Amino acid sequence: MPAPVYLTEAVAEHFCSGRTYYGDIDISLDSFADYAWKIACRHVENSSQERRVVDFTMGLYLRDLYLACGCARKSDKAWAIFDAHYRKFVADLVRFCYRRGTDSEEVADSVLVSLFFNDRSGQQRIASYDGRSSLATWLRVIVINRAINERTETIMADEETVANIPDAHALANFDTRLHADRYAKIFTDSLTQALCRLTLAEQLLLVWRYEENMPLGDVAGLLGIHQSNVTRRLVRLQAKLRESVICTLRSQYQLSPAAVEECLTDAVENPMISVSLAKIVRRNPAPVSDAQTGQPRIA
Repeated sequence: MPAPVYLTEAVAEHFCSGRTYYGDIDISLDSFADYAWKIACRHVENSSQERRVVDFTMGLYLRDLYLACGCARKSDKAWAIFDAHYRKFVADLVRFCYRRGTDSEEVADSVLVSLFFNDRSGQQRIASYDGRSSLATWLRVIVINRAINERTETIMADEETVANIPDAHALANFDTRLHADRYAKIFTDSLTQALCRLTLAEQLLLVWRYEENMPLGDVAGLLGIHQSNVTRRLVRLQAKLRESVICTLRSQYQLSPAAVEECLTDAVENPMISVSLAKIVRRNPAPVSDAQTGQPRIA
């Protein structure tokens, strides 16, 4: 069933935005609208209500969905652009999530190639991306889950081989889960409070760079500054956030210095603790007084 006219009109601007950002990937506006319509029908309880459908669709990451739509429709251009934008990002994630010695390029290639093929339901795996998060966040979850699954498989294989010997990896994984359960909530809350203290421009800078995986050059172009200045701003923001999070962990949650360091280490190294900056910022935007200074608004 094709998308209704009202939805095609609603996504037209975002289709142009996706084409401007990613380039022409051989899909039409009607194809993109149909793709978004099918997703809305899956998630909106009453898809006959125009307002609900439009509100839901406008909340999606439509620019990223544009690229995913092209890939799902097996556009060679789309897949080439997808690879160019996200291969390095996925390889960096692999280096972060996997054990040392892992061939990150090989694993990254395996992850990207798997998205091209069909899953058990016969649907191309890239089609499972529905735009409710950024492509970068979606890929991060895939890599993290894959790393956890491979560790689990290794543990099970070791247990079958040496059934009576305590498995150090299983104990380590159990300890990881305990730390995640212990620190995930208070770390997320502390980071949320820290982000709420930032200006709107600072929030946007973090989302652009770390959530949307935007190249430094593109961020510099949006801000009208040199790329090196973007790097310096990010370094200062990281220090500012760390100081704010530490302050909250100590004052509000009464953590000792050692516990604070343990919490921060887990937040960085533990794949079971995953925080979406974009969701936090959208739920807790900067104060209106900051937006009145002429800073760009969060879409």
